[in-house]
Amino acid sequence: MRLSINKRFAIGGDFEFKIEDIKKKDKQETLLNGQKGTWSASGRSALAKILKHLKDIGIQEILLPSFLCESILQPVKKLGFRYSFYPVTKSLIAQPEPKPRTAVLVIHYFGWINPSTCNLRSEQIDGFYLIEDASQAALSNWSFANSANRFVVLSPRKFGPLPFGGWCNIVTMAEKPSHAIECLAWRSIAARLAKSTYLTEHGLPVDNKIEEFYLSAFMAVEAYLNNHPTDSGIPQIILDIMDGLDWAEIGKRRRANWQYLHELLSKFVEPLMTDLPTDVVPLGYVIRLAYRDKVRKALAARRIFCPVHWPLPTEITKSRFPNAVKLSETSLTLPIDQRYGPEDMAYMAKAVEDVL
Repeated sequence: MRLSINKRFAIGGDFEFKIEDIKKKDKQETLLNGQKGTWSASGRSALAKILKHLKDIGIQEILLPSFLCESILQPVKKLGFRYSFYPVTKSLIAQPEPKPRTAVLVIHYFGWINPSTCNLRSEQIDGFYLIEDASQAALSNWSFANSANRFVVLSPRKFGPLPFGGWCNIVTMAEKPSHAIECLAWRSIAARLAKSTYLTEHGLPVDNKIEEFYLSAFMAVEAYLNNHPTDSGIPQIILDIMDGLDWAEIGKRRRANWQYLHELLSKFVEPLMTDLPTDVVPLGYVIRLAYRDKVRKALAARRIFCPVHWPLPTEITKSRFPNAVKLSETSLTLPIDQRYGPEDMAYMAKAVEDVL
């Protein structure tokens, strides 16, 4: 069990990078489920590739879920698409009403395939195109039979030490990465190596200058992607790291951590997902809390850093989309990724109980 909150350890936050993690094993097969497509710089640039294709065939409108990350809007706006939002239930079921000559984007939330997907895949409306966002379900079984009307976008960035990386099932010529992306990639890798070394020195106190160094590198990547959502070139070093990660083992460890944390916490909190299907690799363990922000701050004081999914675009209002707003205001994602084991899950469970 962790003894001091002033020592150099952390649960959550951007992935550190260890050279020994690169084993040249999976070569992306686990990620791509046998599908053909094209790698790009990020999930949003992969989505931009799909949108450009749709625009070329005359599609100019897209229906988006009301519970979404605002970054999805970046390529939509950049490419001049008309867009509107549709409801999502409190259990994350998408409820779009497809129309002819439109695209519908469905998100596979937190690793679980959206329950509405089966019906939407079989939809027969003329000129209807389905885009499945599997960025949070990159290691789950999102595959489906190829179809001219069905598209998938994913990003492994939330599952490993990758500053860049997005993919879609459109086969195109890969673009050369910009000089800015190349520089940011190497800066981020250096920062991840520094973070890894820093966190191995468990007995030393927290050093704010070192933490600011690697956090600023991570933030620089996000700032670039926010400002250049359609830039798609991906550096070769990122593909090499991606090839070398043991994605199958990553999936196993995430599932084991989710199951153990569920055993420890499910009686004390309201989990958003209550079971773990065999084909799901979870992004995190998501709980619902009335005082989410207060709990999140208290956990951060214990060096447990939990992301929030998501702050919503201003167009999403409580009067129109009450379920989406409530999800945004109450959901907290506890980290369960492959960096951690049972001891870390037990520490986090105890911390959650203490601050509730």
